Amino acid sequence: MLKKIEVLLHGCNLRILRRVKPLHLKPLILWPIQFEGESFFTTNLKTPKRFDLIAYRAIIPDRGITTLVHRVCGVPGDVAEMKAGTLYVNGKDVDADLSLKQIYKVSTKYAGALEYKEAEAFIIPPYTDTVYIPLEDDKVKKDQLPCQRYVLPAGLRDDGIFRIYQKNWNRDNFGPLRVPSDKFFVLGDNRGHAMDSRYIGLIAQDKVMGTVLWK
Repeated sequence: MLKKIEVLLHGCNLRILRRVKPLHLKPLILWPIQFEGESFFTTNLKTPKRFDLIAYRAIIPDRGITTLVHRVCGVPGDVAEMKAGTLYVNGKDVDADLSLKQIYKVSTKYAGALEYKEAEAFIIPPYTDTVYIPLEDDKVKKDQLPCQRYVLPAGLRDDGIFRIYQKNWNRDNFGPLRVPSDKFFVLGDNRGHAMDSRYIGLIAQDKVMGTVLWK
């Protein structure tokens, strides 16, 4: 009897392992920053919940079908909205509970002392004395870095977002948008450099490969 139980348990483990899939993403600023170039595991045994990270398939212009990893920030029935760069879900500010990267304005004389990826930084000519850099909110607050959040004004239309939603929205002022029954609203933790639901639309649940378990 004990041997039969061991066999049954072993078979159960095998079935579970078949539904846990390892993934590896190449470094790209479209991915949530903490997963760049790292391997991690996903499972389809767990139903994605709000603020879980999920891996899914999407069609990206010039790239075709691509695997993306983003955070579920809206489940069916939720109303998601970005106001002045802050995410609200069902009217509640939820960004305070997340570890995010945001774009900050930094004087060029201070930028050299900061650690950041040059590929993500940019300037807006002719103002070459300021560089715009994605920085971790927690680090900015902890180290009291001499910088200021860069937030797009409401009403400034992003053409990429307009093509999807036919609204005069941008990455920092988006929605409100109610999530339908078969979709997810996802955002990247690197908010200024994420090809997420703002730019590719809501994610169909049948496109989800799994919930991220462990990297």
